[in-house]
Amino acid sequence: MSEYYAVVVLYNKKIQESITVSNLMQLQEDHLHIIVLDNSANDYVINNKEYFPSNSLVYHSMDGNVGLSRAYNYALSLLKNKSEDDIVIWFDDDTPVDYNYFRCLKNKVIDKKYDVFVPVIYGQDGVIYSPNESGWLKGKYIKSPEQKIPQNKFNAINSCLAVRLKAYKGYIYDEGLFMDCVDIKLFDDFRKKGLKFCVLPITICQNFFQRTDNRDAQKYWNRFRIRIKDTLYYSSLNGFRGKISGYIRILGWAVVYGAKLRSIRFTLMCVSQMLKIG
Repeated sequence: MSEYYAVVVLYNKKIQESITVSNLMQLQEDHLHIIVLDNSANDYVINNKEYFPSNSLVYHSMDGNVGLSRAYNYALSLLKNKSEDDIVIWFDDDTPVDYNYFRCLKNKVIDKKYDVFVPVIYGQDGVIYSPNESGWLKGKYIKSPEQKIPQNKFNAINSCLAVRLKAYKGYIYDEGLFMDCVDIKLFDDFRKKGLKFCVLPITICQNFFQRTDNRDAQKYWNRFRIRIKDTLYYSSLNGFRGKISGYIRILGWAVVYGAKLRSIRFTLMCVSQMLKIG
């Protein structure tokens, strides 16, 4: 019987306000262990350390926002002596997850030919963002959950991603990536290892910040400043052609979101940051 380790990365949020943590604890699933890694500022950490008794979940403060890659590597270090058939599941702190997800996952895990398990994730705009088909410039979104993706082009996002621990044998997340492209790099590496991917017949709806109607240019800039740096780092790993794709993606975002925010300043800031880093 496999054990399941749900890893929730918390960011500047009280633990009792995390939709994901609350849902996981209410499920009371057999063989499910909840690990919370807290990337929050100190004011939140003080509250979060005291909120739940230790037997409800395992809590670790990361002493500030260390990004996703370092948090994920820390989680893997906690699980290094577990069975290679055990499952780690990566969660954001605001993802609604229910009983059906675990029923579906446990049914599929029985088939040992699969290493990686991905639910179908819709954004608030009705688009399926995960899984998707990898591409030179961007991922190609599928039109329906039934659409097949070739294994050699399979790609997905971090949210609700379940992986057998044997897939992580000898693997370390690239800590040059802070937040963005972490999942893209992971699937690049998983495809090279010849791992087998399974799409779970379950759908999850998630709200993505960049798809909201929020028009606060400063909030977008705080987010895109990280995205630009990570995108340029990731693209640099793929040679000259990859770096060109990174520049094109950033210029596209600068124009699209500058228009959305009605802010030429936002567009110019994105371009300036790209040139500064690149």
